[in-house]
Amino acid sequence: MTQPPEAVPDPAAGVNEITVSVAVSGSDQVTGQDRQTGRRVQRTVNFDQDVLERARAAATYLAAYEAEADVRSLADIVNPAVAAYVAELERRYNGGEAFRPVLRMPPGRPSRRT
Repeated sequence: MTQPPEAVPDPAAGVNEITVSVAVSGSDQVTGQDRQTGRRVQRTVNFDQDVLERARAAATYLAAYEAEADVRSLADIVNPAVAAYVAELERRYNGGEAFRPVLRMPPGRPSRRT
């Protein structure tokens, strides 16, 4: 099966989110269970603009000039970074175990508990 091309954000000023579209069967996928590698799903994530611009610049440069870096897209930077941070959160707050799977995350940020 051919993977669709990754979306590239419009370089217009003020770009601060990325959406990557990929077809995934089923609309309510459980996260954190059945850890298949290589399965991509669509999500919109907001970044601080300076972080996004630095990551895009790094991905573009590395893909073009540094093949040994094994970075061909922004996803090659984002996925390992998120995986490492989630592993750290699991270790620190959940005894090294994966957090309980969720079907849907509520939109927006949860309110701070006091």
